[in-house]
Amino acid sequence: MFGFFLQMFLLCAGAFLAGVLLTWLTMRSREQPPAEASLTILEEPAAAVPAIKANSRTMMFHTPESPYYKRMKGDAFFHSPEDARRAGYTMWTPRPRVPAEA
Repeated sequence: MFGFFLQMFLLCAGAFLAGVLLTWLTMRSREQPPAEASLTILEEPAAAVPAIKANSRTMMFHTPESPYYKRMKGDAFFHSPEDARRAGYTMWTPRPRVPAEA
């Protein structure tokens, strides 16, 4: 009876160590640092990501200063507020608070 448990323990321990070894071997190849990407004289830097998000349904655009900027997905993007205005969008404005009636 004890021999069966010893055999099962050795089988499980061997499978575990084989898995650890395979994982270590695959991760070791990923640890090498990637080659540094440097720009040459002929290459241009990547274009800047548009900072203005706009909603085509409401025709309003939001700047990073807007409290809604982070949660807004936006379906149109612009590089500057002037570009958004030329496209027919208006800038967001804070909604006036309506006093609660008693």
